[in-house]
Amino acid sequence: MPGALATIEDRLLAAPDDTAAWEAHAASLRAQEDPRAYLLTHERRADTPTRQALLAELLAPYRASWTPAGLHPDACEWRHGFVVGATLRIAGRGDARRLAPLLADPRARFLGRLRLVIDPAAPARSLVSLAAAQLGRLRVLRASYHARGHRIVRALERQPALNLRTLDLRHSGLHDDSVRALTGCAPLHELRCLYLQHNRIGAGGVAALARWPALAGVTLLDLRDNPIGAAGAAALAESPYLGALTTLHLHADQPGPDGVRALASSTTLPRDLVRFWRAQEAPR
Repeated sequence: MPGALATIEDRLLAAPDDTAAWEAHAASLRAQEDPRAYLLTHERRADTPTRQALLAELLAPYRASWTPAGLHPDACEWRHGFVVGATLRIAGRGDARRLAPLLADPRARFLGRLRLVIDPAAPARSLVSLAAAQLGRLRVLRASYHARGHRIVRALERQPALNLRTLDLRHSGLHDDSVRALTGCAPLHELRCLYLQHNRIGAGGVAALARWPALAGVTLLDLRDNPIGAAGAAALAESPYLGALTTLHLHADQPGPDGVRALASSTTLPRDLVRFWRAQEAPR
């Protein structure tokens, strides 16, 4: 049973709306006499606004005890009485230190989606303790709209294992060295969506990305508003790891005419993307 339970928990981390997995998990909850074993049934019956309000009122006293340490219930995303996502606001060192005990809390065992909201005034050194948190359970990490992206990458770089499917570091001050560090992180074979728009990533950073085997399963890559130039576009066009891409966000003026030609003549990018860049190459 422990092995089967671990499999169910992995399914719920990856897909918190997997109803069948929740129903399978309810069996173990009943054995523990956990009232959440019956919550899925009660939620199905709450099919009107009045019944939903009544159920929320009944659950309110329990939410504090179901919330992982260091979080407020309103900062959590809930499924059937469990926290599956959370937002952590970081204004200084004390806030950053909350992450490690939060993720270690048994009540966070289904917390697979984390959003870090970093105060622009937070000193870079205040984020050092993020590396002490075990991030291997996370499937989605969003840490955008600040200038401390390199610190986030450093925290990822020090993880023994990572299982991220979505990594969002848009508008976070990343540069070429940040991207090189990212490509040195623990294997990220599950990565599917990578958001890097509006940073300072140039041709060198894009070349490092293009050589990164972790991109082999990525379906969405967003590099808009980065100075990648023609050389960066050529690196993407020649990469052997971008065959699964369905979406490549890139403004046509970023790579310039030479870069557009490189993308339009790629033999490794998916055909639909190559056709798109051929259309950009055509005279207007």
